[in-house]
Amino acid sequence: MGWYQKQKRIYESRQQNHEHDLPEDEVVHSEPKKEDMTKMEENKDAQQPVKPQESASLIGEHTELTGDVSTEDDLTIYGRVKGNIKCSKRIQIYGSVEGDILCQDASVIQAEIHGNIECKETLKISQESTVEGNITTTALENGGAVRGDIHAGGHIRLSEKSQVSGDITAASISVDQGAVIQGCVMIGIQDTNGAQKEA
Repeated sequence: MGWYQKQKRIYESRQQNHEHDLPEDEVVHSEPKKEDMTKMEENKDAQQPVKPQESASLIGEHTELTGDVSTEDDLTIYGRVKGNIKCSKRIQIYGSVEGDILCQDASVIQAEIHGNIECKETLKISQESTVEGNITTTALENGGAVRGDIHAGGHIRLSEKSQVSGDITAASISVDQGAVIQGCVMIGIQDTNGAQKEA
């Protein structure tokens, strides 16, 4: 019998005046202290089933998935996906994807993407990553190689190892020394229709 159950039994027995039913060493001759009752309640809460945290989907390193993927959870890809991906939350890609990606937030980490990416918030592309396709996002932090047009409603940051072969349209941009851009760059203020106005 656990501490909580034992204390509860003693307390209930005392309340019902059935002290003679308990062994002498378990008989309580005074009301339980307030701190004892608090401990009992804390232990009771600790014994409740643990609710699962937010779930996440995982595609393992040695897994190749052919077909479209759609999830409401976070998604992490270490393996290879041949198909379009729709993720309502965050996606992290360490493997490769051949298909279009639609997500809330994304990190491409030493990965290879062959397809368009549409990211509603921030897209981060690390060094040694390649993206062959057009990118549409709110914000972009690029350290890898992109072969395709980039459209950002907010800020784009190109680090020193960035290579972009395609046109760039954004509200603002910062380019570190060493970054390479082969294409037109248009920076301006976004109008109400989402189109860029040249600054």
